[in-house]
Amino acid sequence: MRGILTPDYSPRIRFSTVLSMGLFVVFSLVEVDLTSGDSPPPQQQLKAYALRGSPNSADISPDEQFVVTESTVKNNGVDPGTNTFAEVVRAWNFRESTLMGEFVAQRTDVRADAKGAFADPVPGPRYVRFSPDGRVVAALVNRTIHVLSAKDLTELRTIPLVGPSNTTHTFRGTTFVSEPDVRAAEISPNGNVIAILWVSDLLYGRVELYDLSSGTNIQSWDTPIGWIQFTKDLVWRSDGKLLFLAIPNETPCSAPSGQPDVFAFDVRTGAVAQRFTTGLLAGSVAIGTNSNVLAVDLNCLGVFKNHDPKLRVFDLTTGKHLRDVSGRGAGVRYWVSASADGSRFLAFTGKMKAKFDLSDGVPYDSSVDETFSVWNLKTYEGIVTSQNIPGLKNSVLRLSSKGRYAVSYGKASFVYELPQ
Repeated sequence: MRGILTPDYSPRIRFSTVLSMGLFVVFSLVEVDLTSGDSPPPQQQLKAYALRGSPNSADISPDEQFVVTESTVKNNGVDPGTNTFAEVVRAWNFRESTLMGEFVAQRTDVRADAKGAFADPVPGPRYVRFSPDGRVVAALVNRTIHVLSAKDLTELRTIPLVGPSNTTHTFRGTTFVSEPDVRAAEISPNGNVIAILWVSDLLYGRVELYDLSSGTNIQSWDTPIGWIQFTKDLVWRSDGKLLFLAIPNETPCSAPSGQPDVFAFDVRTGAVAQRFTTGLLAGSVAIGTNSNVLAVDLNCLGVFKNHDPKLRVFDLTTGKHLRDVSGRGAGVRYWVSASADGSRFLAFTGKMKAKFDLSDGVPYDSSVDETFSVWNLKTYEGIVTSQNIPGLKNSVLRLSSKGRYAVSYGKASFVYELPQ
């Protein structure tokens, strides 16, 4: 059998069944290999420092000497059938695995349900972030910001979050309440303000700004309607005047709609200062310089589509698409992060392949390996690609302030030492 493949797609296909009558061909796919392609930054075995306690969140200090983590610690309770859940913030000298300080943000006794399971007492994600001057750590746990001294994690103040109101829905005669959830938290470049992204009912977002010194909610605004449930981060511009969000215009596994999906907000007013249509299902952004915006795709891998999405770079002022950055033949996806000094950026570059579920008749993606790559932010030249890191696809990736270290947390929790 002879066929034609376009230049964009050259998968190697293994057929389980081929029925051919004239020009009509029916076939079922078992596996499609999409791992060949681009020339990536050189791969190297990076030194990795494991983070203890399966952290929910982590961040590297601006001087790149320490890491702060937030973990859920579970212990047996005093009463039978009860467990104690503690939300613990810890500061580490990650090179020596030495604990430098600890703060317990919350401790809750939870009784097992009828099936013996214990419900998580904290709704939504947790976050820890260093201030840019390294003096303060902000820990967001259970809709409260704990402002801590970075020196020893003593608490300086608490800030209860306001947040959007709950919404009530009725479906088939049953009424239920939907609670908003925090999706991201980042401290401003001057260290005075923390931005919180709330998400309600998949489509509705709200940004709130809090003064870390006074605890005052100083500004808030609603974001454009879109699939913000899948947004992975929010990013400050280096001058602190703009906040950037990627809001996918369709759900993953759908084609992009052609509507704007990256927005820059004026932090003084909340107004949209610029909007971009990336052509991706953009879920993560980074700011290269004060004039460039980097965006990556979060879309599903298809059998004959979305094989190799490039990272896309746009001019902040004009919205013009400036250039693409290639990965390792299966795309640059999921996460992008830039160093605060403007020297480097990283993104997920793991190799992927598409498989086909014959019983359900749908494709799905599978990881061949899980890597991240680092590039020079000024020249876009590749610096290094990591070793295979199992679990990295389902982890958060961040680059340190000076670009000499990276951190991941989630399924894979490590600090990685990068080439200088």
